Amino acid sequence: METNLKLLTWKFENYYKQKKIPLWVFDQNHELSYTNFTTSAVLNLMEDMRKKAKTFRISHSIEGSYLDLDNPYEMYYEFTSDSGKHQFFTVIIGPVMTTKPTGNLWKNLSFGENLFVEQKRIISNVLPVVTKEEFLLEVTFFFKDILGLTPPDFKDKAGHVTHSEETHLQKEAVSSYDNEYLADNSVLYEEYCQLEDLYSIFVTNGSIYKLYSIFEDESSLEILFPNKASYKDCIMRAVELLTVAKRSSIESGNDKKLCQARFAKYTGSLKTQKSFDKILNIVIEGTMGFARSTHDIKSHTNESYSPLTNKCIKRIIEKMPEKVSLEELAGELHISAKYLSALFNKETGKSITDFMTGIRIDEAKRLLAGTDLSYLEISTLLNFCSQSYFNNQFKKFEGVTPKEYREKLSAKEQSI
Repeated sequence: METNLKLLTWKFENYYKQKKIPLWVFDQNHELSYTNFTTSAVLNLMEDMRKKAKTFRISHSIEGSYLDLDNPYEMYYEFTSDSGKHQFFTVIIGPVMTTKPTGNLWKNLSFGENLFVEQKRIISNVLPVVTKEEFLLEVTFFFKDILGLTPPDFKDKAGHVTHSEETHLQKEAVSSYDNEYLADNSVLYEEYCQLEDLYSIFVTNGSIYKLYSIFEDESSLEILFPNKASYKDCIMRAVELLTVAKRSSIESGNDKKLCQARFAKYTGSLKTQKSFDKILNIVIEGTMGFARSTHDIKSHTNESYSPLTNKCIKRIIEKMPEKVSLEELAGELHISAKYLSALFNKETGKSITDFMTGIRIDEAKRLLAGTDLSYLEISTLLNFCSQSYFNNQFKKFEGVTPKEYREKLSAKEQSI
């Protein structure tokens, strides 16, 4: 297995499109490094797979592999790849099911306990149903064609070897799950996956306008939140979307700890909500926070600036819209506040305070142009101390009040 997972990502993603078999890669801290499985139930399965990865690593202190054949309803294959420098990855291929789950069968699946009804419906259509022989063939194919490695001998918990001789697996056989997967609810599933993929891409690219278009489209919301009547289902959906946003933000280069902190803040505020509108507002605010960081970092950093100034800009943007002091920034960058202030002003031509206010005004302009949020809502969202202060700062930077700015935009659109 190549040390750099990014080199294999496109192969992994292609693998899921072809085979519909999930893949999970955990690092030595049991943090999820990669998964090609991004459906709405990813959190529940991820935690189940994390437990398996941890148990597997503990019981295999050296590089090894394990094929789960204990549960008659599900299978998965684990192996550990040593990448050197005390780095290793635990990879789990699966789970796959030996029969499609219906009725009481869910209680026999290790990952079925905490799934909501809607998640069970999606899972039942996205996880493949295969025989043991077919699964061994798929793992063999994975090692040979995806990783470029010699296929292993499969071991169960008792240490018995199950050989993967392709002559016994009918290599040309068509998997029985393909038609079953496509036959039932595939259109709805494809719509959800496409929408979630777009959501992830928009966060990664900082495409704020496009994210707003998703949240303002009723048909999109129906796909993302199919059971609006259940606030518990909506909260779970919200956490899942924010999880995707967090992962996408980290992958785009944002600070991992700050992304975790932002995620904890918004998921924490979900716990007490009991209405769809309030839950949706939290998702929108959290998502825009992740996307805004990426968008503004790309917009405001500059190759002509020193690494210290670019790092300061990145820190400011990652913490927005929370207020951050010069002293706090200087402490994080391990330099004096006086030196940071002078360097920043020299290279950007702005004070740190004006730079921070300018970023919030830029976001206010985007919100005024692209949403129907009230002036008070925008002021609150961007952490201005009051609407009047927001109006004053906006006029200072733009020469007009927020109301005048929106009215000019409206008049311009009507004249086109």
